[in-house]
Amino acid sequence: MKRIIFLTVLAGLLGFSLNARNTSESINFRSAKKTVLNVSVDGQPVKVDWYVDNYVKYPNRPQDQLINVYVPENSTKSSPIMFYVNNGGWIANSYPDHTIAEGSDYNGTYDRVGVALKEGYVVVSYGCRSRANEPVDGSYLGHSPATMTDTKAAIRYLRHNRKALPAGDVEKIFITGTSGGGALSTLIAASGNSPDFFPSLHEIGAAGVSLEKDGTYSSDPACGDNVLGVIGYCPITDLGHACAAYEWLYGDTRRIMYITGEMNYPFVDESTVMSASSALAEQYTGYVGGLGLKDEEGNLITSANLKEYISGLMHEEIARTIEEIGAEQMQKDIEKKTRRGNRVNNGWLVFNDDGSYEYDLDKHLYYVAKYTTLKPAPAFSNKGLFVTHMNEDSLFGSAEVPYCPFNEYSWNNDKEDNGVGKDETGLSWEEYMLTEEGRELAMQIKMTSAIDYLLEGTSDIAPYWYVRHGMDDRDTSFAVEALLFAAIRSNPKVASRNVGFAWLMPHSGDYDVPEAYSWLKTIL
Repeated sequence: MKRIIFLTVLAGLLGFSLNARNTSESINFRSAKKTVLNVSVDGQPVKVDWYVDNYVKYPNRPQDQLINVYVPENSTKSSPIMFYVNNGGWIANSYPDHTIAEGSDYNGTYDRVGVALKEGYVVVSYGCRSRANEPVDGSYLGHSPATMTDTKAAIRYLRHNRKALPAGDVEKIFITGTSGGGALSTLIAASGNSPDFFPSLHEIGAAGVSLEKDGTYSSDPACGDNVLGVIGYCPITDLGHACAAYEWLYGDTRRIMYITGEMNYPFVDESTVMSASSALAEQYTGYVGGLGLKDEEGNLITSANLKEYISGLMHEEIARTIEEIGAEQMQKDIEKKTRRGNRVNNGWLVFNDDGSYEYDLDKHLYYVAKYTTLKPAPAFSNKGLFVTHMNEDSLFGSAEVPYCPFNEYSWNNDKEDNGVGKDETGLSWEEYMLTEEGRELAMQIKMTSAIDYLLEGTSDIAPYWYVRHGMDDRDTSFAVEALLFAAIRSNPKVASRNVGFAWLMPHSGDYDVPEAYSWLKTIL
């Protein structure tokens, strides 16, 4: 009962009224608007039936809370459903009305839409609330868990309409996305049917969630928000610890590049960034060991051996790539990147004449940072400090305030007049997190992070995982991704775990469609 009361308070903090209703809409698929599209795959014509509908009964952004269901003529009731997440930086969630466009010719090998249409998969995309939304009636309704709640509601819509759908098996839903969409996809895959989301799902009229007379919530198993699998790229996840992870990994690289004059930020004093970097890195040390994660040999992963674990994952990808394309081509790839990015090839990966190679993680970090300037410190929560265009702070907060710092350093050093931070509450982060509002913020943070639900292990976790993060991607720390990989690999509910780093890939996604969709076919 305490849990339900806590979740009800969370709904109030986020601006949800458990009884208020703004708009009444049907979520019966039979009322969806239908358009026939004529496209082609590899030059061969394919007819696609395109359906559009609201996926919740009570949307507060009806222009965005819409779902597309694309049914190619070669699909059947047993076809899998590819659920495309439209998200970047936890911002780009507005309704995408042209996922499949009239007259387009798709590549059936390298384009995910082309492959889906060629194989007869049903394609689903949708719009939802996000942190970029303007206030509705003065209230900020795009904070966590709005994006996740709407995504879950769209999945529930599909299950609610399983009999009416002309094709597609709702028990074969695979969710896929990149960056913020990668984080969202992995979160959904890890938190299937978690009661954490029931209050916000009920508020918008999502299928299958009811508020009982005793104040508890129930969920109809036939309308669950669990998925069968995920294909995710470079997930910007574990936000509560992402700033600390970034400095734990890149702090020494940042320090060296400051000393040599290779890195500076015109909008902030160098000493401020370095001070923040040191404080954040120290915070991460205790966090890693407390997770209780183990490597494949059963050894506890701590801050003392995490770099070794990251290096091991890099070795896995290097060995795989040697087998796939050979050391000579890999050397050419490095040289091409070096020329294009005006980098210094500092020997982070050296191939020997006898076929062996030498890899150095610290040199690798410098190589990455030389190509793409590191994010400032803090990297993800700094709106109240010195950077206002590069952060995820507006993902958190109450309905009354536009943003909230979401780690200890950012909270304690916030300087904006916004009703949050130590400067205005008079409470340190540690003190604030003991309050009711602090506990609600902790829940908001949890509801963005796949690793929390993987470790908790009580949700209906997707059994099939394909996740990649590029070896040339500095948008989040390799440490964040390594721990996510470890959590996936060690979870007993996960049946297939194809996860790891991707050879020389930057921050991007869908670069290995043939490989990813071949994996998918083995699952199906």
